[in-house]
Amino acid sequence: MQRLFGLRGVLATTAVVAALGCNREESPADLRIELPSQVLSRDPVRAAVWIRDAAGRKRLGTSEYTFTVTPEGLATIDRRGTLVCQRSGDGRVAVTIGGVRAEAPLACRLVERIEAPDVGRVELGSGPFAPTLRVLGEGGMELSGVEPTLSTKNTGVLFPRDNRLVPKSVGSALVLARAGQATAEFKVDVVRRVTSEVLPIDGDTRLHVSLEPGKYELTVKFPVEKRLRIEWRGAPYCDYSGTAREHVSTCVLRTKGGVAFDNPAVLMGGQAEGSTEGVTLLEVP
Repeated sequence: MQRLFGLRGVLATTAVVAALGCNREESPADLRIELPSQVLSRDPVRAAVWIRDAAGRKRLGTSEYTFTVTPEGLATIDRRGTLVCQRSGDGRVAVTIGGVRAEAPLACRLVERIEAPDVGRVELGSGPFAPTLRVLGEGGMELSGVEPTLSTKNTGVLFPRDNRLVPKSVGSALVLARAGQATAEFKVDVVRRVTSEVLPIDGDTRLHVSLEPGKYELTVKFPVEKRLRIEWRGAPYCDYSGTAREHVSTCVLRTKGGVAFDNPAVLMGGQAEGSTEGVTLLEVP
């Protein structure tokens, strides 16, 4: 009986030693910590630990480890690598396994709000553009290096690409900017500059442009006040006449038509020839 108890003791001791051996993390050949490039809110993120052994095999660590964050107070992190930023700032996260240490940079950027004014008009064909956005943290402090992600439901008008917006067709679009939990919406109007041929008519005293159905805006600028007449052919209810240095007339053509207006060169006392100086014709939303 005594021998039996002795054998049981040996087996129990062996099992404990084996269990301790299984739970003990071997010293890795190399370590790497993987973090988001920026942490934009107080939502928890994961510090992933990649371990490479002496044979060169890599695996994702799943045990509990000893992590540290510097400077103190920037963020908290538990033994599972769950990290929560407490304020905005830069620091480092370190982990030690089996005497081997690895570090990674930590960029906490706690976004409180985004300022996103309406862009206004952009011309079709002008190429990708970056809207003017300001990302603000606590106390209205601007957070450098934070680029909000952009999205829109109006992808027929424009679409985001590499955090820039690419005009696609004439129209208005609402764009959503997001950084962390903060969002802001802004409007973009895409317009098209009409480049159709301008034809002199009525003995060169007027100019005419043929137009497809759509909404158009004609602007004519003079250095001094001049009286100008604008006739929208196919939509007489849009006709315009007035005296000013800058004339603006807008019209919706429901069928194919055109616009005729006084020749600016003639009004300025010049030769009776077609002149588009100071003239802008846009297709607008």
